[in-house]
Amino acid sequence: MDISVIIPVYNAAAYLHQCLSSIVRSFVDVEILCINDGSTDKSLAIMRAAATHDERITVIDKPNEGYGATLNKGIAEAHGKYIAILEPDDYLEGDMFSSLFGLAEREGFPDVVKSAYQSIGNANDDQGAHCGYWKRIKPPNQPFCIEDAPLLLRYHPSIWSAIYRRDFLVENGIRFKEVPGAGWVDNPFLMETLLKAKSISYTDNSFYRYRDEREGSSSSSLGDFRIPLDRWNEMTDTVEQLNIQNATILGIQAYRAFYYLKEAHRATNFDEKGWLDEAKRIMRRLKPEIIAQSPFVSPRDRALYKQLTGAHLKNPSNIPYYNMVVREAFWKVRQNGIGFLIKSMSRRNEANRKQRS
Repeated sequence: MDISVIIPVYNAAAYLHQCLSSIVRSFVDVEILCINDGSTDKSLAIMRAAATHDERITVIDKPNEGYGATLNKGIAEAHGKYIAILEPDDYLEGDMFSSLFGLAEREGFPDVVKSAYQSIGNANDDQGAHCGYWKRIKPPNQPFCIEDAPLLLRYHPSIWSAIYRRDFLVENGIRFKEVPGAGWVDNPFLMETLLKAKSISYTDNSFYRYRDEREGSSSSSLGDFRIPLDRWNEMTDTVEQLNIQNATILGIQAYRAFYYLKEAHRATNFDEKGWLDEAKRIMRRLKPEIIAQSPFVSPRDRALYKQLTGAHLKNPSNIPYYNMVVREAFWKVRQNGIGFLIKSMSRRNEANRKQRS
């Protein structure tokens, strides 16, 4: 078996037909593991009906345990040389798995084969916005290590726009955190796979269509403010265990700390004292020299760091941050046009306004 495609399904009936039918038949030997995580809609019936017409599909039904436990079940049941993840409310445009497996063959079967993707909102067409790292990953060689392309860590985890060598996951003990619901468990999985991989190959081909406005996915619906903070601490555990010293990677992880603290503010059970205690704990794990110089840390975040830690920052500079902002704006326009940039800024301002209110 070349690739095991794991589809973790929970109440995804509205999108499941499109998802399953988007996995085209090709020369790659694929098994499709549809794992029903206690759905209460028609998802299980849709999967079983699809399995009668497609011998590649295996349906596994189990009680609701959450996203992480469901994916771990899939990895345990998989027979493929590589593991792929496909969200049931997303879909593929083109033969993603043949392309990625072909790249894996040409590059000597690296630990991870990563691709770009497109975000499509909640639309049903294939015209989407390119992801933040599209056309920006230019390592000196293929395959490479994450230090040669740290921008893969900068944006949405997008763990589904890749295939992972199964033996690599098993040998490194890489599993998803098993917590209720989705629980942001894609974040530590991203960090573990890309930091522990000794070989990564990449392509700008964008087969994956990600619905970034799917119902119930907004961080504003976060129930527990500790979820993103727990995931950040788990990601940082990996960074420290591997003794990562790369300044760009550490700066990106610092950026995530401030971003996740802001997201925690929007949780329905937000507790100011609890948040403050967690924020101080997180700030103590950040290196002052990274906060002072990283282009990913804004002046506002730097001020919060100083407020919570009382640390003195040696020669802090805002210039790298503003240079980064300009570069990001340039790339967004180049990738998706000026309209996308304006729309993104409008969304960000609206989110900030709601947060302040």
